[in-house]
Amino acid sequence: MWALIHSSFVKSQLLRVILVPGVVAGLTVMSSRFLAAGAPWLWRGLAGLSVPAAFLASYFAVYRDLTFPPATVLSWVPWFVVALAVATPLARRIGAAFMVIALPILVAAIATAVLLWPILGRDPPFVAVPLWAAAAAVWSTLWVISGVRDVGRWPFAAVSLIASAGLAVVAPLSGSILLGELAAALAVALVATVILAGFSGTPGLSDAGRATTAFVLGTLALDLRFYAGAGAGIIVAFVASLIVGFATSVAIRRYPFKQPWPVLAPAIAASIPVVVAVGIAFRASHMGGGGY
Repeated sequence: MWALIHSSFVKSQLLRVILVPGVVAGLTVMSSRFLAAGAPWLWRGLAGLSVPAAFLASYFAVYRDLTFPPATVLSWVPWFVVALAVATPLARRIGAAFMVIALPILVAAIATAVLLWPILGRDPPFVAVPLWAAAAAVWSTLWVISGVRDVGRWPFAAVSLIASAGLAVVAPLSGSILLGELAAALAVALVATVILAGFSGTPGLSDAGRATTAFVLGTLALDLRFYAGAGAGIIVAFVASLIVGFATSVAIRRYPFKQPWPVLAPAIAASIPVVVAVGIAFRASHMGGGGY
């Protein structure tokens, strides 16, 4: 056990997946206080980039790819994250309500086509179009639901943390250590942002952070299903996790529950389908599998 902890593989994982996103999230929040002194709106805006910045830093530490045009499916991830980090706060600041809903639908539709193009491009249209439409519809629906007012920032962070942690466990069992590393990096970025918000007084998970989280979770789910070969039951379980978590968050706000139940209850509800997904992946891992 001690030898395993000191192995080069474990050390690299601790550095790239835990230390890098944690440190970058902290630096982003703390430096925003000095860079935007006297301008609260700018301070909140810079601090709100902690999740995108932390995830991108870990992405580069893990995958080391910033090609344009992107050479692989995952090469598209940083460009989408950067675009969302810019577009989401602007849409909210403009105050156009339709943009808050239209942006997730548009991004989900485009991202699904881009990420699944190696598969969609080789299938006939009568197969490719329904596949793209179904994947984009599920992704965009969950994304829009996650952004409604009744799903608060903290419950969203808790449910997303459960889902990303579950993906970090399921992906290696399905044959993809890389996707597991990226899922773990997102989980660490969320945890670091939540902890730092408590100490620094920042508003917590920003619009850019929520958009980054929704995009990365959707990307990892698509990659896990279509490229790593995870079973449909695993993906259905994760979709159910998000639905149950967000629905619990909406329902519990209608009753006068005190903290921490408005945050804890959605997390507990979301964890049940995640445990099912881990169980399915563990059973499937004994039967072999592919991935990358």
